Amino acid sequence: MELSSNITEIIACCILIFTSLLGNAILIYGTWRCITRRLPTSFALIFSLAFAHVLKNIVVNAINIIFSVGFPPNPVICKIRIFTASMTTKLEIWFTLYIAIFYCVKLHRVIHPLRAPPNSKWRKHHLLAVFALWVTSISVCCPYLVFVHDMQSLTSFNDSYTVHHSFLYEDCDVRFPDAITDLCYHQIFMVVTDLLPIVVLLFVCGRILLLFREHNQATYGNIWIGHDASETEVLRASKVIVFLMHIVTALWVAHFVIVRSIAHVNLWYWMSTLLIVLFSGYASISPYLLMLINYRISLQIRSLSSFCCKKSNMNKSPSGGQKAIPDSSPAED
Repeated sequence: MELSSNITEIIACCILIFTSLLGNAILIYGTWRCITRRLPTSFALIFSLAFAHVLKNIVVNAINIIFSVGFPPNPVICKIRIFTASMTTKLEIWFTLYIAIFYCVKLHRVIHPLRAPPNSKWRKHHLLAVFALWVTSISVCCPYLVFVHDMQSLTSFNDSYTVHHSFLYEDCDVRFPDAITDLCYHQIFMVVTDLLPIVVLLFVCGRILLLFREHNQATYGNIWIGHDASETEVLRASKVIVFLMHIVTALWVAHFVIVRSIAHVNLWYWMSTLLIVLFSGYASISPYLLMLINYRISLQIRSLSSFCCKKSNMNKSPSGGQKAIPDSSPAED
């Protein structure tokens, strides 16, 4: 049973890594091809979220595979794992909230147009905010690189542990020398910095749903004149954000509840596998939904897929011709 559980964890990690790397690589490539002169705000947010997904799967799930193979937990590796896991989780939640607020404001402008054009300096502020979020997440999680428990006591304890033991969530955990620091920082502060943005994200998505209701009422009242391609993109992106909100909230809450009660549910052999799926599921699912946010990214991905299909057909039939793929030059956001 123990061997079957470890194999299941390895298979789950490999699937999550492959799915996330494939989706985020396509997302980053399609987004990069759409950049013409400068980096739009929406693209900067997508890049940041995609890089956080890739970092989580490459580092955290790779360490999970190393431990599942049979290598004993190492304090240095545990520090890297807990730091990367906490940092990337916060970045995922924060940037998802940022994208939701960004498109909520744009949706409000679509339904209630401004009389004056928007300030172009906001783009610089957004880029500074993206950089600040990265610096803040690294700074907040730095104590995990300093404090870690003594592995020898747990290793000797696990030798006589007859029940299936989740070393990924118990052995590879932090122990602060001061109980007050552990309570205030690890148990309260780190949870609040994840939970509070999720609560705000729920309110933002609720505001998006109310704006959609106003949009439908304006349409049925023959007040709505119509919308162009950019407005269609905002409407589609807002719908995707609502789906992302449900996914990230459900996965985070389920993972948090199981981790907090892991001492009571540790009898289940595949509990570690479930925790791995809940922890990295958002990093593997969201890239495929983020491809739908911007219509230019969707066009680039379709062009890439059609190019790959035509190239494979050319390899099968050398005499066949290949049409040139039109290069789109999209306008900036």
